[in-house]
Amino acid sequence: MQAYLPLLAALAAGSASALAFAPLDLWPLAIAGLAVLMQLLIGAATARRAALLGWLFGIGHFAVSLNWIATAFTFQAKMPPQLGWLTVLGLSMYLSLFIAAPAGLAARLAHKPLARTLLFVALWGPAEWLRGTLLTGFAWNPAGAIWLPTPVAQIASVIGGSGLSLVTLACAMAILWLLRGPSPRRRLAGGGILIGTGALALVGDGMIIDSDFVGTPVVVVQPGIGQDERYDAASAERRMATYLALTRQGLTQAGLAGRPVLQNADIARRTLTETDGVVSPLPPSAEKVTGELTNKVAPGLAPPPADQAGGGAALLPRKPALIVWPEGAIDELIEFDEAARSRVASAIGPGDLLLTGGTGISRAGNGNARYANSLFALAGDGRIVARYDKAHLVPLGEYVPWRGILEPLGIARLVPGDFDFAAGPGPRTLNLGAFTSVSPMICYEIAFPQAVADRGNRPGWIVNVSNDAWFGAWGPPQHLAQARLRAIEEGLPIARATPTGISAVIDGFGRVRASLGQGEAGTIVISLPPPQPESLFVRLGLYPAGVLVLLIGLVALIIERHQPPPPPRPIRMIVA
Repeated sequence: MQAYLPLLAALAAGSASALAFAPLDLWPLAIAGLAVLMQLLIGAATARRAALLGWLFGIGHFAVSLNWIATAFTFQAKMPPQLGWLTVLGLSMYLSLFIAAPAGLAARLAHKPLARTLLFVALWGPAEWLRGTLLTGFAWNPAGAIWLPTPVAQIASVIGGSGLSLVTLACAMAILWLLRGPSPRRRLAGGGILIGTGALALVGDGMIIDSDFVGTPVVVVQPGIGQDERYDAASAERRMATYLALTRQGLTQAGLAGRPVLQNADIARRTLTETDGVVSPLPPSAEKVTGELTNKVAPGLAPPPADQAGGGAALLPRKPALIVWPEGAIDELIEFDEAARSRVASAIGPGDLLLTGGTGISRAGNGNARYANSLFALAGDGRIVARYDKAHLVPLGEYVPWRGILEPLGIARLVPGDFDFAAGPGPRTLNLGAFTSVSPMICYEIAFPQAVADRGNRPGWIVNVSNDAWFGAWGPPQHLAQARLRAIEEGLPIARATPTGISAVIDGFGRVRASLGQGEAGTIVISLPPPQPESLFVRLGLYPAGVLVLLIGLVALIIERHQPPPPPRPIRMIVA
């Protein structure tokens, strides 16, 4: 039994570390769990034993944090729901290899405790990168995401989420040195690392800058439509009516909130440059001075009382708004269904623009037509002005890998249909005319660093349409956390729309400016936050984190190969 205690400890430490992520955000548990794993790795007699400890840690970690995947299997009829938990376990066993590999390799290359620990820290970064890359990748919940509740997360704008993961591992090592350090020097180094992390928090807090910028009105629609009725043909009309009603309601709120009421309707029709006897050479800017006088309007400002809106009073014309609907909001093929386009466009104004998920038709080079998971930009006159096709498709969600092998075994897509979606070309910046250009991301595409914006054509914001109704209680908060991390890395605001939550508008510092919780139906009406200057992470990518990995690994190997000088030989006293 004594031999199994380290294995059970690794499994328990991994399970506890999973609670550091959303929705619980108990971030110190990740540091404590990793410190336990490092202590176990120091005591591992062989590389195989160390790899097993890392693998068990990963199984506990991923099985707990990814429990929401099992919920997705309860919304389809082709596979038994119990397969969901087998999928969670199987996926956890696979993802755990990316913890087992650095653990085993560190034990293989280093035998000294200090060198082995440092090498494990260095190897974690490349392994985490591979986890998000191999076999289409699964970059969910990197170790650096635990810092999102703290100002340390702002450092992601310099070193990215991968760099934050190194900070997490360094703090775990520091805790281990403080508690188990064999020398005062090691304990002093551990304390220094923790103090340095505290300094990063102060620096990160100082990086946040608030401004009075008032941007384009954004209306995010969350209809409260659950996955149990998403593909129900009988409720199709009710779903569309809900979207249209909430859109009109949101646009009305956008028109009233923060807008002055003028008692003389004649004045309302005059522009700011039509002052008697004065001709201004500077026409009003579209973003700063308009006839709406919306400067410094706090988001969520209550509309004027009803008695102020009547009695001959007039409201200045509202600013054109961006409306965001979730992934797959429109069932019809709107590229070919003019009646559907007209009906949707009837809910928005002539200058407004709707960004909505739907199904597109993609034609391959051979001319064959395939369905695509698409986002459409629909103008108020019913024209489709832009389209984006999802590039990073979900295995078993939007296609079946190795279909010829898995389909005979009863493995099918979670989404209804026997076809595979076509993949789009990757990140694109859509030109929205009078509105700020945008990078569209559909569903979990937002989880992949350096893949959410076109590097050659930087957008002004990111729109993330998704359907998180599949993912139980834990999936949506974790999805929101991935979006917040991307916002910090890119310095770009993000608007998220999902059917059941969590819909949100996030600023370029990763702060949630407005949101709708899980299960709520309603709209978010807010001004789009401004983009931040291009971050160092955007310019340098993974190079800063890569340099840190190389330096730590080099120090580990130097320590491993360094031979301390032999102790002085004792002096023998010869007594006559």
